[in-house]
Amino acid sequence: MSHSTGPMREVEASKPAAGRSRFRRPSRRWLLAMGVAAALALGAALAPWTFSTSALLEEISGQLSSSSGLYIAAKGRSTFSLLPRPHITIDSIAFADPAAALTIEAERLHGNVRLPPLLAGRLELADVELIKPSIEIDLDRKPMTSAGAAVRAAAARPSTPEAEKADRARLGGVSIVSGVARLKTAGGEETIQDIDATLDWRTVGSPATLDAAFSWRGERPRAILWVLKPGALLRGEQTPVTARLDSESVRLEAEGFGQLGAKPRYTGRLSASSPSLRHALGLVNVSAPLPGPFENVQLSAKASVGLRDFQLSDLKLSADDNEFEGSFALRREGDKPIVHATLASNFVSLKPIIVDLPPLAGADGQWSRDGFSLPNILDADVDLRLSATRARILRLNLEDAALSLLLRGGRLELALAEAQAYKGTVKGRATFAANAAGALEFHGGAQLSGVDAGALAWDLAARPDLGGALDASLALDATGDSVAQLMRDLDGRASFTLTEGEVGGIDLERALRRVDKRPLSSAMDIRSGHSLVDRASATVKIVKGTANIEDGQAHGPGFSLAFAGQTRIPDRSLALKAQASEADASGKPREKGVQIGFDLSGPWDDPVFAPDAAALIKRSGAAAPLLPRGDAESGAAKER
Repeated sequence: MSHSTGPMREVEASKPAAGRSRFRRPSRRWLLAMGVAAALALGAALAPWTFSTSALLEEISGQLSSSSGLYIAAKGRSTFSLLPRPHITIDSIAFADPAAALTIEAERLHGNVRLPPLLAGRLELADVELIKPSIEIDLDRKPMTSAGAAVRAAAARPSTPEAEKADRARLGGVSIVSGVARLKTAGGEETIQDIDATLDWRTVGSPATLDAAFSWRGERPRAILWVLKPGALLRGEQTPVTARLDSESVRLEAEGFGQLGAKPRYTGRLSASSPSLRHALGLVNVSAPLPGPFENVQLSAKASVGLRDFQLSDLKLSADDNEFEGSFALRREGDKPIVHATLASNFVSLKPIIVDLPPLAGADGQWSRDGFSLPNILDADVDLRLSATRARILRLNLEDAALSLLLRGGRLELALAEAQAYKGTVKGRATFAANAAGALEFHGGAQLSGVDAGALAWDLAARPDLGGALDASLALDATGDSVAQLMRDLDGRASFTLTEGEVGGIDLERALRRVDKRPLSSAMDIRSGHSLVDRASATVKIVKGTANIEDGQAHGPGFSLAFAGQTRIPDRSLALKAQASEADASGKPREKGVQIGFDLSGPWDDPVFAPDAAALIKRSGAAAPLLPRGDAESGAAKER
């Protein structure tokens, strides 16, 4: 076997070996250089670049001023970073409108930059975040300026090329972190703290969403507002709007259509709830003009709301464990709110209306001497009409009741136009007002017709000793600074008629029938059982707390009764004299019939019944000698 030598071997040796790469691997030095270059590039992208504040502001102030109409100034440094996304940071920045009605001073501004314009050499902000801004707004000086995109959109006429152009103006997003706002008006200043809010509004005509939480008067509400076409809203056109407010005191949701412009208004559905509406209104310095606590309030309705009016129709309302349907309207005349409401209910408890009234009696059981603390009822007018299938006030029950509450010029009038009650009808009216001296003036009246006296007496005072059909009328007037003073000043008149009834605890017919045979025991007979009454009546005249009972008479089977006397209302005491006479079955007095006299006196809660002991002893032959001689002769003379 021969071996090639010389030039041939050199050619073969120059051929590449089978399976060996054509390129050499990069050297370590080259790889190290590439890594250093990449690290430098990445570091440059990640690291903030410090720019001249004035140069950076010049780039962004144009678009910020064009969108907001505000001037911009910065005292701190400005930086630009490319990653994780292009953004800028400016320290100690301030904004203000030309009239200084709106000023914003923030510790820092973070702004995300749009990438496509950046690649084209333009710096455009996509959204802005303000860290710890301090915002001052003077609402009396109109902080919105004509230079802002929103104001330009509002100034354009609807459905015109100018409006379409204004709606295309670019805005973006604005976030506030830990902000403070001070709202100033001629009436004072309101401070809102710890504001965390985001406004997402890309162009004037695109949907806008505001989500804000803030601390205010001890609570931290959260508000959400969504507007489909903000540009149309600003021009006074209707556009869909959704709003929601959540706080400890109130929860509100609204969905409908809103418009601004010369006649701003919202129309749509509204629902709200509050554990205490009176407390919620107090947070905005509004006092509820209606009596009652207004707790556990829930409502839903069709709403129409303007700057000076608030109307609810198809209203469903529950408050204080009562449920209503109807309508409600609130409007303002000057600074005075005017309220009109028409409500209906299957059942309503009127107890909440009187829950704030002072107690009638004190701890000693007498009329309360505590001075009235009269509310200010001069700042509102109210006209409330309520119809109830069933109504209850304390233990009294009414049916088909038509009630009204009228508050006008500082005068409160409560009226029961008519109601069915205890098989009869009831009407009543009471008015309250403060006089120049600050004392309460009261005027009241009531009429009862065919009322079941037994059922009424049981529900009113838990007394089971009265029955029959009661007709009554009552008119009262008084002025005072406490319940006790009202009772001392009380004037009025009343009349009562009871038919086909009975009176418990007294048996006149039995006592008269047995007085001749057992005169001494008739004192016990008269205080047992009951007396049937065909008719009883009396008139009462009240002068400065003293009620004089006149023309009192009653008759029934076997007796006829005449009574008169007075009751001292301030002392809650009674002094009544009565004379019972024997009568026939129809109640007509018998000629020369037997008579029994008795007194009823003492405190209302425990009056003392005292028969005419001398007359009874005189009738008893065995006991007559026990009488003093003068009394016996006087008795004999009376018999003659």
